[in-house]
This record gives sequence, structure tokens and C-alpha cells, in this order.
Amino acid sequence: KQWYQRRVAITAGIEEENDQLLSNLQGKVHALKSLTIDIGNEVKEQNKYLNGMDNDFDFGEGILGSTMKRLQVMAAKSNKRFTLYLVLFSFGVFLLIYYIVKWRSWFGKSD
Repeated sequence: KQWYQRRVAITAGIEEENDQLLSNLQGKVHALKSLTIDIGNEVKEQNKYLNGMDNDFDFGEGILGSTMKRLQVMAAKSNKRFTLYLVLFSFGVFLLIYYIVKWRSWFGKSD
């Protein structure tokens, strides 16, 4: 009878230890589940953000594409008069900036 009582006591101790381990394991599983849900929510938010960026880049690509087409059409016309006006305008802007900088250096100094 003592042997049986010791065996029951040992079995009860083992079951209590198993219950504690099971409780710890359930807590860890719950924490992992919560973490996984948080990661899933973060991934969804990041995907929305990336989709928005993708749409913005597609829009920018469309604008750049249409601009490049216009430049190609303009270059294909090879209008020499337009090219001359563009060169003269660029030269005029350069001279204007040069004289403004020179004028500031002549009259801008306060001693």
C-alpha cells in the first residue's frame, strides 16, 4: 500500500509539473500568436504604402514618357531657327547673369 501511495504522489507531482509546463507553453503560444498578428498587420500597412509608391512612380513615369515623346518630336523636326533662338536665348541669359554678378561685385561692396 505504501508503494501505491508513493506512486500516486509521484504521478500527482508529475501531472502538476506538466500542468505548469503546459501553462507556460500556452502563454508562449499566445505571445507568438499576438506577435504574428502584429507582423501581419505591419506587412499589410507596408504593402499599402508600397502600392501607393508604385502608383506615384507610374504617374511620374507617364509624365516623363510624354515629355520624352515631345522632345523626340521636337528633335525630329530639326528646326534650325528654333535651335538658333535657343542658343541665343541661352547666351543672353548667361550674359545677363554675368553682368549681374559683375555689377554686384563693383557696387555691392560696402567698405
